Amino acid sequence: MFYGITSLSLSITLFCVLLLLFSAVKHYVKNCLISPEAWILFLGLIYGIVGRYTDWQWHPKLTLKPDIVLMLFLPLLIFSSGRMIKPNALKSEVIPIGFFAIIGVIVTTFIIGFPISYILGIPLIHGLVLGAANGATDPAAVGAIFKNLKLPDRLNVLIEGESLFNDGVTVVLFTLISGLALGKVTFDPVYSAIEFIWAILAAIPIGITAGWLAAKLLCHWCEEQSFFTASMSIILAYGVFLITENIFHASGVISVLMAAIVFSKLWSIGEADKEKNRKARIMGAFWDYISQTLNAFLFFILGAMTGAHDFSGLSFYIIIAAIFSLILSRFVIVYGGCLVLRLLGNRLFLVSWQHVLFLGGLRGGISAALVLLIPHDYAYQQLFLCLAFTMIAFTLIIQPPLLSSYLRKTRLS
Repeated sequence: MFYGITSLSLSITLFCVLLLLFSAVKHYVKNCLISPEAWILFLGLIYGIVGRYTDWQWHPKLTLKPDIVLMLFLPLLIFSSGRMIKPNALKSEVIPIGFFAIIGVIVTTFIIGFPISYILGIPLIHGLVLGAANGATDPAAVGAIFKNLKLPDRLNVLIEGESLFNDGVTVVLFTLISGLALGKVTFDPVYSAIEFIWAILAAIPIGITAGWLAAKLLCHWCEEQSFFTASMSIILAYGVFLITENIFHASGVISVLMAAIVFSKLWSIGEADKEKNRKARIMGAFWDYISQTLNAFLFFILGAMTGAHDFSGLSFYIIIAAIFSLILSRFVIVYGGCLVLRLLGNRLFLVSWQHVLFLGGLRGGISAALVLLIPHDYAYQQLFLCLAFTMIAFTLIIQPPLLSSYLRKTRLS
């Protein structure tokens, strides 16, 4: 990960320095409307820019190999998100969540991919790679705003449910499209559709079964130490991901997501409320730390890799077009989607709720991870890094203040 440093001791030193930097950022900007993730992203950019003009051995080039992002980061990020969702709350909103998570991701991919491919003069399939990478929403960056200004329960379920399930769908779609763009698979509409459906549907029972088995094993052991629960959750995240990907050739991300939901619901059943709450707090803190740490490294390295390249020749109009396409995709999904859901007989969404869904559609760790999954020898890798950086930074810097201002002035219930 730390290229340019051959000494293990220096690599560990740099790792600790970055952890200290992330901690300082989160401490000093915790009351700032601009999220810590945005600050970390820009610190990474500065790091990369400085690195272009220095050969100092203490300033190594930072990059992540795609395999590390896929195997090390994604399973833990998805599991961390999945543990937050309550299955009972999802049942009543399964139609709108499914619509936003599946149809929304596909529509977003094309709304971003079409103009990018046209403006850059590249084949559509390559533009769709960037579109698919930016399909997942991540409201974690505005979590503090939602916590201070309490949302109606139904709206909160919609926001969390959409983010959770479109993470999985986005990864599946990105894998399929990037495989086509890189020539790993031959395009066949029927085969691609079947592969997409299989990746999702086959992964669901695998994840549910694995989550149930892991939870039952913990209940059988009846151990009081949190070590066992934390260890089992990590084993479950990596184990079900690898089994689903390598044996069943389905979506490891979807299976991890389902395993997290089932495991989080069942692992403490049968324990006294006091003991259950104690373990839940410890597990919550444990996974919050993992999620925030991994996201911080992803944002910093995305910024560093972007800053390491000279994009002075990149047209300003292309950057504006990328941001506009991102905004347009969210506009179409939220306002157009709510209209479609209303025509289908789903309960009416208040207009104020639609505004919150629109402003809360930030891009975060999953988008950064997927962009970093693009191979280094891919012809448009550096260009897409820059555009993805700009799109993610825009949502992290502009939208949280707008959302906070709107929530303070508006009654949502």
